[in-house]
Amino acid sequence: MSVGLNIFSKSEQKERLPLPESSNNPGLFMNNSIQTTIVTAGDGRFSWGALLLVASMRRNGMMHPVVVGAMGWTPEMKRRVLALGGVTIRDLPFSRMCVTCQKPMVMSWDDVKTDWVCWADADGMFVGDCSEWLTGDSPDEIVVRRYDSLPPDFTEANLEIWRKDIEHYFGAALPKSRYDTRFNAPFIVVHRSQFPFLRRWQKQIENVLPPDVEIIMKKGSAYFQTDESVLGSLLCFDLDAPRVAKNYKANGSADRNRYYAHFAYNPKPWQMWNKRSMIWHDDVMQVVDWLVAEKIVTPGDVPLSLRRSWWPVFRSCAWAAPWVWRFIKLKRRIFHR
Repeated sequence: MSVGLNIFSKSEQKERLPLPESSNNPGLFMNNSIQTTIVTAGDGRFSWGALLLVASMRRNGMMHPVVVGAMGWTPEMKRRVLALGGVTIRDLPFSRMCVTCQKPMVMSWDDVKTDWVCWADADGMFVGDCSEWLTGDSPDEIVVRRYDSLPPDFTEANLEIWRKDIEHYFGAALPKSRYDTRFNAPFIVVHRSQFPFLRRWQKQIENVLPPDVEIIMKKGSAYFQTDESVLGSLLCFDLDAPRVAKNYKANGSADRNRYYAHFAYNPKPWQMWNKRSMIWHDDVMQVVDWLVAEKIVTPGDVPLSLRRSWWPVFRSCAWAAPWVWRFIKLKRRIFHR
């Protein structure tokens, strides 16, 4: 389903609202109490996700500067995100490698002027004011979510591949892993003193992943989760990796009214609702209503799946979402789009 599909008749379509120009300087929104820059990135398919992410911040009073890496965005989507204020958008060059595999590079851009940087995937949003979760307890730590244990399909052989790759490309590696788990990386907080580590992460992504890698690889692969698998290999075996913080609060474990909601499964809410994302429908729609009220978008700009009048249709079709997504992926493979 096309994200920009508009089925209104001419009489129902409203004139496009002129979006206010916004300074491209993150310092506009900074003050002495703000220590963190929020960073995200995505191709054109994730531009609506980035809009929801930044809008959820502003609606909840989170006035942190934002840096966005954009690949193939329309000028209109850029204007909408910039209209939220305190946003810097930098174009990413077209690449066969998925955008998420460029996150360490984006996190360490010189546009980040604060002491801390927080990566938030563009297919997610903040529920409530999450400012408290946007700094770490120590510059020597990285805030990233740990799985409880290694999944069954991740073996000791995979760990050995990690160790050997770290040793091969960086000259040395720990003989034994620091951790007996993997890591989930849609939300990361790190101090700017760890920028050299972010650059090593980016370099290792380029070393061990195919240049045309998508978001995930073959199940059972040592680098199944691409960028976050490479991050895991560094955290486990790199001699100079930061410690992983013990407390991860962004998932709502500390406060169920304040957390980062990650729409991990496809399709995404701005494309079609699936059974897993439906739990956030009310939260998402509050952000959409706010965007319309603030005249960042008109009702006619909103994707069908984010219109209240279409909710009964998408709710009843949510069971079919995985099959729709498989069809979309097949179509992209056939037509290379």
